[in-house]
Amino acid sequence: MHVFFCSPFVATAEPAAQPISVQTALLIILGIALVFAFSSLARLHRKVDALHAARAPRHRPAPVAVPCGDIPPEIVAVISAAVHESLGEGSHIVAINLETQDNAWSIEGRRQIFSSRKTR
Repeated sequence: MHVFFCSPFVATAEPAAQPISVQTALLIILGIALVFAFSSLARLHRKVDALHAARAPRHRPAPVAVPCGDIPPEIVAVISAAVHESLGEGSHIVAINLETQDNAWSIEGRRQIFSSRKTR
C-alpha cells in the first residue's frame, strides 16, 4: 500500500525561465564581433600612423621670408605663430595681403552669406 501526503509545504517545480531568443543571441554575437572589428581597425590605424611618422622627413625646412609690404613684422610674427599653433609644424604661409576696398561688393556678399547662417 502506498500513501501520498498532500500538504501545502511540498515544493512544486516552477517552469524553467525562458531561454533567450535566436534574434537576441545573434544581436549579442554581432555586438561582440563589432567590438573586435573596431579594436582591430584602431590597432591597424595606430600602426599605419607609426609607419607614416617613421617615413616623415626628420629635417625642418628653412623658414621663407614672406614679402608683406606694409604689414609690420610683429603682425607677421603673430600670424605665423597662429598658423603654426593651429595647423602644425608642416604648414607654411604663402602670402599675407592687406584687404583692399577694390573688392567691396564681394566682401558685402560674403558678409550677407555668413550672417544668414546659424552660428554653432
